[in-house]
Amino acid sequence: MTSPSVPTPATTSTTRRTLWRLLAALLGLTVAVLAASVSVMAGTSRTAETVRSRSAPSILELAGVRTAMIRADAAAIDSFRTGRARLAGPGDDYQRYLATATQGLAQAAGDIVAGETSSLRIQLVEGQIVSYTGLVGQADAHYRQDSHDSLATDYLWYASLMLHDDGGILDQIDGLTADESSALAGRLSSGWLSPAATLLWVVPILALLGALIYTQRFLRVRFRRRLNAWLLVGTVLLVALAGGTSLALVSKSRLAQTRTALTGAEQLAKEQAAGVDAQGQGTLAQMLRDLCPARDGQPQCGGTVQQFLSTHLAPPPPSAGRPAAAPGLDEDNKVAQGSRTVNREAEAASGAASYTLVGLVLAVLLGTTVWLGLRPRIEEYRFRSR
Repeated sequence: MTSPSVPTPATTSTTRRTLWRLLAALLGLTVAVLAASVSVMAGTSRTAETVRSRSAPSILELAGVRTAMIRADAAAIDSFRTGRARLAGPGDDYQRYLATATQGLAQAAGDIVAGETSSLRIQLVEGQIVSYTGLVGQADAHYRQDSHDSLATDYLWYASLMLHDDGGILDQIDGLTADESSALAGRLSSGWLSPAATLLWVVPILALLGALIYTQRFLRVRFRRRLNAWLLVGTVLLVALAGGTSLALVSKSRLAQTRTALTGAEQLAKEQAAGVDAQGQGTLAQMLRDLCPARDGQPQCGGTVQQFLSTHLAPPPPSAGRPAAAPGLDEDNKVAQGSRTVNREAEAASGAASYTLVGLVLAVLLGTTVWLGLRPRIEEYRFRSR
């Protein structure tokens, strides 16, 4: 009697194994694209927001502080030169510019990103401004008692030296601005804005695109179908995701333009203040020269004063009672326009980088279309042996 034959278990379909491998590869690459794209977009967005809300404002604020201090100094000098200090002290313009500088420095202290060293330097400038106002106050006190008291001019000169000397207020502000600009440059060339970060999202996207194309060809050959609709939708979603992630490059370009606009606005503010400063220092030099004892018709000043006179001595000041020339409205408008350009570029950079949530949604939908495109074909081969 012949024993009944035992059925041989069906072997697993090689096509089904290949489909599972393709599904795993496509989903793995989708996760890689998701991680890379969202990381790049989120990192770029954070950088752009920091530049928009802190770096750019702090540099503009420091430029405003610098200009305001120069104007305050020139206004005080002019008030003493014209004799208005006898009634009004350093003058309303001096008080207004000084208040602007103090307020701007407080705002810069909150926005500054260069680190602890800059915070300490901010405190130093605040202390120097207090000392500066104290010296101007001493000049005012002596002038009110006796308008011919040379100590009034001496204290005014000491105050101006505190503003202009090496390590003085303007020097410290320039150092703060340089530190902020350096921190901004580093931020724009590293991290998520570096060339390596671009490769981080480009390579997975290209790999996934290649895998989608290969899968379409495999399905066309194996199943005699021209296109898989779900995988086609997934390819479209991938292209949309790549386009959204590429906005990081747009944001990078906008941030570079923001930096250029910042440099231009800062330089414009310096040029505007330079004329006011030159006139103020020239007037102060005239006042100091008048105090020097004459010998053979020539003023004889000490070495320090003589050096100051040789650097800053200006033509005779305007007639008494006439205020020193103020910055023109056109110049103020140019500086304001430069600030608006900076803010506009920073806003555009921040907007171009705010694509993170959309990118996340697109990547999830892409993974879903990959699953829907391959799952039916895998099920077809569940019980087949080829």
